Amino acid sequence: MNRTPVCAALAAWALVAAAPLPAGAQVATTIDQLKYPALPAFALPKPTRTVLPNGLVVLVMEDHELPLVSVSARFRTGSLLEPADKVGVASLTGSQMRAGGTVALAPDALDRYLEDRAASIETGIGDDAGTAGMSALKQDWVEVLQVFSDVLRTPRFDPARLEVARRGIEASIARQNDDPGSIASREFRELMYGADTPFAREVTYASVQAITRDDLVAWHGRYLHPEQTIIAVHGDVTQADALAAITKVFGSWNRGPKATITFPDPRPQSAPGVYEAVKSDVAQSSIRIGHMGTLKSTHPDYYPVQVLNEVLSGSFTSRLFSKVRTEKGLAYSVGGSVGSGYTRVAPFSMATSTKTSTTAETIETLVAEARRIISEPPTEAEIARARQSILNSFIFNSATSEQVLGQHVVYEYYGLPTDWLERYRAGIEKVTAADTARVAKQYIKPEQFAILVVGPTEGRDKPLSTFGAVKTLDISIPEPPSSAAPAPTGAAAAGAEEAGKALVGKAVEAMGGAAAIDGVKAYREETTVTATTPQGEIELQSTVLVVPPDRVRQELVTPMGAMTMKIAGASGSVDGGPQGSMPLPEAQRTSMLKQIQRSPIFLLQRRGQPGFKAAVAGEGKVGDTAVSLVRVEVEGDAMTLGIDPKTGQIRSLLARGTGPTGAPADVLTEYHDYRADGGLTVPHARTSSVGGAVAQKVTVKTVQVNPAVPADAFGGGK
Repeated sequence: MNRTPVCAALAAWALVAAAPLPAGAQVATTIDQLKYPALPAFALPKPTRTVLPNGLVVLVMEDHELPLVSVSARFRTGSLLEPADKVGVASLTGSQMRAGGTVALAPDALDRYLEDRAASIETGIGDDAGTAGMSALKQDWVEVLQVFSDVLRTPRFDPARLEVARRGIEASIARQNDDPGSIASREFRELMYGADTPFAREVTYASVQAITRDDLVAWHGRYLHPEQTIIAVHGDVTQADALAAITKVFGSWNRGPKATITFPDPRPQSAPGVYEAVKSDVAQSSIRIGHMGTLKSTHPDYYPVQVLNEVLSGSFTSRLFSKVRTEKGLAYSVGGSVGSGYTRVAPFSMATSTKTSTTAETIETLVAEARRIISEPPTEAEIARARQSILNSFIFNSATSEQVLGQHVVYEYYGLPTDWLERYRAGIEKVTAADTARVAKQYIKPEQFAILVVGPTEGRDKPLSTFGAVKTLDISIPEPPSSAAPAPTGAAAAGAEEAGKALVGKAVEAMGGAAAIDGVKAYREETTVTATTPQGEIELQSTVLVVPPDRVRQELVTPMGAMTMKIAGASGSVDGGPQGSMPLPEAQRTSMLKQIQRSPIFLLQRRGQPGFKAAVAGEGKVGDTAVSLVRVEVEGDAMTLGIDPKTGQIRSLLARGTGPTGAPADVLTEYHDYRADGGLTVPHARTSSVGGAVAQKVTVKTVQVNPAVPADAFGGGK
């Protein structure tokens, strides 16, 4: 089997290391006696570069080791160009170029076409570049290349696939506060760049719902043109054949309108201070410390900064790792570096996570190490180790011709010289102790640090105010607009409250009367739940015990196993998962409590609370039953009840809840099969739907009013 040039070069390096000792040479007996020869010249292969008449740049690198051909494309676009009200349009365009099929092939047909040939095509758009790639057997690559061209040039943007992608994004938004590390990274970006800048903006429910298929078509038409694209071919094909195929397939691609695509630069942003984002359902603090930087990777200081970063945090022997993990045992992992980009500046930052009780000590240690690398700059020994580590990793980051080609694509895209790799190695080799001392002072500014902590406020070793005045960040997820509880307006408002109060009173009588409802001190219900999932329907067995207003225990038996969730006021837990007992996430605790408090029995129990409001908002139907729509609000929670004016039975409830993806949605619950049970007349069947699609059906098997409540039923929320 033929070796690639890069593999051959690595083999040569190995031979140097394994060469026999010359006669008379002394054998080292201790580590410090080891002598290493100078690194041999390391010649990297270079691709051929051709520019087609339409402006398309083509890079080709042969590699005949396997009968495969891969093609990649990089095109000038990115989320940094998005308008503020359409955040997410770039990412959706990138994913749907492939997932949404082409004009010639519907999504399913495209999937089958690639599967039949063991080929693949992928597309995506990041912050300042779009990418696409294909891989195919040598015998199929030219045919697959035509489909690859269609994906780039004539995507279908199938509406059904777009909706699937939209729901996926909504699901990710719903989970964006689950992980404290992700919260810390998101909030730190906002502190560094500014929350209203394209460098820190986050996709929201409102922005993703505002994006239409026409927006994707327009984005694609604005940015996908040959003069803004680089195509690279790698694999078992000659340079001549590769160029001929690319020319044949892409040569007819017409240039776009003359326009300069300019990405924004980060504006100077200074946010020194102490910040916290409260997340009470975890037992650790995620910490970010840093300030906005001023360095780009094209600046001569880039090389000494890379050595400085290696000394600070590049290995197990680095200063941060040695102090934070090895010596003090404060964290499992820790990182820190002076950031830089090819075309824009980036922050200096340090990041780690530690248990709540060592939060302040960890902050003190990180800040002290940042100060120390300025006052005690890297020694000659540290610089030598760092330089060697960087050069060794440099070699293995260029171990294959495909890696080298990928690097050349990046350099071409950002307008870097073709000998950037060689310049990088030479620049690292020239770094001196004086260089690292100078850049440490220039690019690390402890007096400008923003200190951010995400985690619980209780249990810290010292208050965060030890480090300065604390600003609490709002990490709540903005909800999309809701139409679940419209207020009556115009003529409908006249007498609406009086009529609403009367209908609520009728609902109380229909359920058994005020004494029966107010006498419910505990309530137990066994049900069968049929939930609709993307994989089909699943059946669950549920037992819920409620002690109003805020004690809940739910036992669930699912196809995956059993679990028990307990809520006791402001705390909660979940037992039975693979990790044993864990705190119940705050969002889930709040959602469960709200669901219980909205149920007919406990909603009517709250009718006498201060601030309880009811007003008729219109008329409607539940099935064939005419209902009066009553807007009810209690403690800021608004919903719309559908009350049968003849019987007083509550037949429906429309309120803001959680949809199948976990995203907020207007959930309509319809109540059926009212029966007398335990002194109350309650529904024994209910159906919940979102957007007209059934999400859940519940059949009540048994009801117990005021059952005995075990002392440990709610576990104190622990």
